[in-house]
Amino acid sequence: MPKRLVPVALALILAGAVVTAFADGAPPVAVQERTLKLPKLPAGADMPGNLPRDGAIKMPFVTGGAPGVAKRINAAVWNEMLDGVPVPSAPGRTFTPPPGKETQGTSSLEFKAEFIPAFSPRLLSLALDGEGCGAYCENFAYTRLFDLRDGRLLSLGDLLTPDGFAEVGRRVDAGRRSAYRRQLRELEGAIKAAARRTKKDPNDDSADRVAMNKDCLESVDSQPSTPWWLLNEGFSLDGHGGMKVFRYRCSNHAGRALDDVGDITIPIPAAELAGLLTPYGLAVVRQQGDAPAPPARFDGRELHGRVGGAAITMKLEPLREGVDTQGWYAYDRYRAPIKLVVQLQGGQVVAVEQTASQGRFELTIGGGSLAGTWSDKDRHKELPAIVQ
Repeated sequence: MPKRLVPVALALILAGAVVTAFADGAPPVAVQERTLKLPKLPAGADMPGNLPRDGAIKMPFVTGGAPGVAKRINAAVWNEMLDGVPVPSAPGRTFTPPPGKETQGTSSLEFKAEFIPAFSPRLLSLALDGEGCGAYCENFAYTRLFDLRDGRLLSLGDLLTPDGFAEVGRRVDAGRRSAYRRQLRELEGAIKAAARRTKKDPNDDSADRVAMNKDCLESVDSQPSTPWWLLNEGFSLDGHGGMKVFRYRCSNHAGRALDDVGDITIPIPAAELAGLLTPYGLAVVRQQGDAPAPPARFDGRELHGRVGGAAITMKLEPLREGVDTQGWYAYDRYRAPIKLVVQLQGGQVVAVEQTASQGRFELTIGGGSLAGTWSDKDRHKELPAIVQ
């Protein structure tokens, strides 16, 4: 059985460590701040463009814990945030990319590390806040959660059941509708007040803001919070067994200045979340039970989930990248297997029915879930789908 984690202290800021925890029989787990120090260039060499300043990027560097845990966490965070910059091999206060591997595109980055729960930590939460620049610059704020037993990067696909995804999606979309309707009422009230004034503001853009919020309100129906959408947005845990789910802003970069609502956050209290979680989700979020993490593979076992509101069972043969394999699925109500031809394409599983209608699953791998869509041959009908 995996070792249970116990804290050394709630927070210990010693030699650059942000937080620490102990695993029985293993070195302390620690999160250290590593600050960017750009490499010295040869005399006469030109500095590559789009580089951050010295000290503008502060990265988390995890040490200790069970074998392989720190390495797995560091690889996930550094590859996502600083694609191409090697992870340091030893502790230190700074990091210097080798020439030709300088970080480009990320102009600033800071983080906050937290163990969850504080008094018997099972998870490490890393809140990453920074700015990325390409054709234009954008601020970003991500939270990444890791299981301290094995270093697994958590996904909502590990934590929520298919019914849990459906309920969270309903809550997120209700929050989206409420936010856009509230903003529309405020804007329309402001327009009425402005109409009573004799002097008009030539810079008044209220009409444009109304149009944007109406478009965003319509997008709740055209782009509902299906399992696929939820897997590709963000979430965090509050340390008390509850969760926050994020739906990023409706506007694109060009319209951002008109977007008064911005990102939408939906809190789900611990008492309301418990019934939406997988056994593994209960173990890591609520500290209830000791269920193992979901298997890394989806083949060779029965998968259960939903297409739209209908319960299904699916089974896939061993998946191979770019090679056709076989599988089947059945609606639980009818129990008649429908044969599938299946391909693994990177992080996506595509499965086509061997029927006249040639229904098609396009499912993204998200932790312990496959989530995406089922569509008919001509894509006249498209339904959310998830199995796990």
